[in-house]
Amino acid sequence: MTFPLPVLTDFLRIPSVSSEPEFSGQCDQARDFLVELFASFGFSTQILPSISHPAIFAQSPVSNPNLPTALIYGHYDVQPPGAPSLWTTPAFEPTVRKGRIYARGASDNKGQIFIHLMAVKQLIDQFGLQNLPVNFKFIIEGEEEIGSPGVNSLVQKYPHLLKADYIFLSDTEMVAAGHPSIDVSLRGEVSVDVQLQTGSQDVHSGQFGGLAPNSAFILIRMLSTLKNGDGKITLPGFYQNVVPLSPKEIRDFRHVEPKVADILSDGRLLFLGSSTQGLSINQRRWSEPTMDITGLDSGYTGSGSKTIIPNVATAKISFRLVPNQDPNRIYRLLVNYIQKMAPKRATLRFFRHNPAPAYKAPTTHPIYELTRKVLGDTFDHPAVFTGQGGSIGFVPVLARALNAPAVLIGFGLPDDNCHAPNEFLPLENIEKGIAAMVKLYSNIDKIAKPNYNIS
Repeated sequence: MTFPLPVLTDFLRIPSVSSEPEFSGQCDQARDFLVELFASFGFSTQILPSISHPAIFAQSPVSNPNLPTALIYGHYDVQPPGAPSLWTTPAFEPTVRKGRIYARGASDNKGQIFIHLMAVKQLIDQFGLQNLPVNFKFIIEGEEEIGSPGVNSLVQKYPHLLKADYIFLSDTEMVAAGHPSIDVSLRGEVSVDVQLQTGSQDVHSGQFGGLAPNSAFILIRMLSTLKNGDGKITLPGFYQNVVPLSPKEIRDFRHVEPKVADILSDGRLLFLGSSTQGLSINQRRWSEPTMDITGLDSGYTGSGSKTIIPNVATAKISFRLVPNQDPNRIYRLLVNYIQKMAPKRATLRFFRHNPAPAYKAPTTHPIYELTRKVLGDTFDHPAVFTGQGGSIGFVPVLARALNAPAVLIGFGLPDDNCHAPNEFLPLENIEKGIAAMVKLYSNIDKIAKPNYNIS
């Protein structure tokens, strides 16, 4: 093993859960851990205040104007562990089993940012702190798992600090074990809570049945009109700015198309949802916009029965968006649609969460071909271009603000239980990931830096 495993296990032991206030001190602890690690490298650090949990900025001590600058992104916050009974070993007691390290954050994102940290450490050992082949900067946030609410203010406030030629990050997964991939698209998102109220309190279903409006039925009826039987979203204007994939992009995605049986094999899905004919599985999950109801709440949901007519119903809705779709515009479209459909005397409340635009990489930039070659050589398997159905709020904002390509290199696996119990990262992926990043960072000064407009 060519990397210090105890450093990673110490990092993983810290329960830096950003979504729960009782873990605020542990988020501070994770941040302090990184500050000390950067100090051991000889890097300077700066704490950048944000909405809930500050970000860490670090950089190498020498900035050579003749060398490219790489900005490496990651996050130190993690998801809540969930029920302890579902973990084979405790979530924050890192354990190595059968060549994998298990812990919350092993893949998302502590284990993967560790790969970049150790690659830089190897370059320091090889070239010396004053003669690195690249000017290195790091931005490691503590709010990714709560939607990166501070990203816009950070980028607006510190544009010169963050200025770079390239953005690198590993917060995704390989297309399959041993098969490296580069994610060239991320979907955007916006989540909306819709609350409909029809009275001041729940009422008796015998006394008021047939008279009282049922908030649950009304909300469900409105929501049911937002999709047709083929899975097409019928919200007026929703697809207005969507640009179809190019023939090459369709071929790239079909090249790594999974089989339906493989998707269903682990039992998480019993069958696939309906979809417009002609779209591949990868198109549906990577490059098509979606709308999903992620939660419903109304009336009595305890054991037994309670014969009431609920006066309040709430739905949580999640949109996954593609390039050229503005999250704020989609939010307004939904609000206007629901307001027009709802009974005039009903009270409506809307709450917006996590608006983030989509990202599409400029894949003709030479950095992507170099990355593909390095990954292919390191893993002894051709690297492919893939997409991600999820969102990383920092990426599109940083890429546009810096006008720099973002290179997303996932070292996790599709079944690594990211956000679920028994999250893991293979030690082999860490080892090879470090080797790949050392080689990549050692060679990016040899490629041309064309002018690109990152949109």
